[in-house]
Amino acid sequence: MKIAIPVYGNTVSNVFDFAHRIMLVDVENGREINRCEVDVGNRSLPQRAGQLKTMGVNVLICGAISQLLSAMVTASGIEVLPYVTGNIENVLDAYLAGQLIRQEFSMPGFRPGLRRGLGRRQGCRWRGGLR
Repeated sequence: MKIAIPVYGNTVSNVFDFAHRIMLVDVENGREINRCEVDVGNRSLPQRAGQLKTMGVNVLICGAISQLLSAMVTASGIEVLPYVTGNIENVLDAYLAGQLIRQEFSMPGFRPGLRRGLGRRQGCRWRGGLR
């Protein structure tokens, strides 16, 4: 499984549509085996969605994301977990432990329980992390 997380410094970028870098994390058997950062700088929304697909991403963990880009990403078969905030290491650990649904990882003004309903409208599933 490959996870993509847009980064700003050592935190999840607030808005995926404008992020300049993505951390790619390869996971096997619930454990990280490799990671790297990729520049996505000045790419258009369709190019961003296409790049995720080309890189073999299975899950995108991000902050806010426009409905248009979310639809493009999910149409590529990638699961979108939106409205996540926090330190990259903590977010990744929480996802791998199935604990990403905790309030501390939700953007201000967003309740974790809403992810499931919003996800259905936008075509993404919310799992809260690996099971």
